[in-house]
Amino acid sequence: MIVDCHSHYLSPRVKAAVQAGRWQGQIAYDVDSETFLFPTFRSRPTPSGMVDVDARIRHLDDIGVDRQILSTWIDMFGPDLPVETAADYHRQVNEGMALAVSGHPDRLHFLASVPLPYGERAAEELRHAVTQLGALGTMMGTNVGGRGLDDPDFDSFWSEAERLDVPVMLHPVQVAAAAALPDYYLANLLGYPFDTTIAASQLIFGGVLDRFPRLRIVLLHGGGYLPYAVGRLDHGYHYRAECRGPGKTPSTYLNRFVYDHLVYDGTRLASLAQWVGQDRLVLGTDYPFDMEPPDVLGLAEAGLGPDAGQLLGENAARIFGLPGPR
Repeated sequence: MIVDCHSHYLSPRVKAAVQAGRWQGQIAYDVDSETFLFPTFRSRPTPSGMVDVDARIRHLDDIGVDRQILSTWIDMFGPDLPVETAADYHRQVNEGMALAVSGHPDRLHFLASVPLPYGERAAEELRHAVTQLGALGTMMGTNVGGRGLDDPDFDSFWSEAERLDVPVMLHPVQVAAAAALPDYYLANLLGYPFDTTIAASQLIFGGVLDRFPRLRIVLLHGGGYLPYAVGRLDHGYHYRAECRGPGKTPSTYLNRFVYDHLVYDGTRLASLAQWVGQDRLVLGTDYPFDMEPPDVLGLAEAGLGPDAGQLLGENAARIFGLPGPR
């Protein structure tokens, strides 16, 4: 079983609710630019594959992937929404993903979207999505409206994710270095992995992984630069007083994370597997964006051998608790 763990989806029902004015004054849709407007943020134009489930299934068939785990589109996180609007909005996002999954139960699963920065409400929505809608876990940003993931306000959310024993996937969003990277798509190409590295480091140095020892975190884009930078982080732990928060050296936390295989080069994927272990890797496509590798399975096989697809699928089944075929 080959499983894509990194993809994005937006339910047509959510788009229709926005257009019908369900969150009037907070979320709007610009028909001309095909963008969503939040209080302080405008999304990118909506990719056509984002809302089309049939096209998604055809694509999975074309690339030889058996199952896909849906996550919301990162432009739709809405960290600037008022609390009650955010709670209702994310409930609708999750019900829309659950509806898509119900139509293709042997092919699709989903990760919940939650109303952060409101930690208690995020915990409530995660609990509802997992226990009532069948979510396998959740996706959130590498920051929440610019707030770091070591913010104590998020502890109730981390606690619930740990209690439910479901993974939390971190996706770069509104990255820290974006203002310095306006050209050449560098805010994505360099900024995304940089923001992932920041988020993982905050979880380590901020003691989040110590306070929640069973919390499971999935890092996309191969963990960003974390596996390469961890020696420098270890040095800081030993020689800088402000880095002494965690109970162990940062490198010992590498096995607390799961990593997708989107490093775009077989040699680098093989190195990642050496550093973190093959059992910590899963396959990702980033569908429907053009950052999907032209040969998703070929990339996995170039780094991990001819059985890579099945290996990563077995990892995904274990990590996300995937049910067997119906």
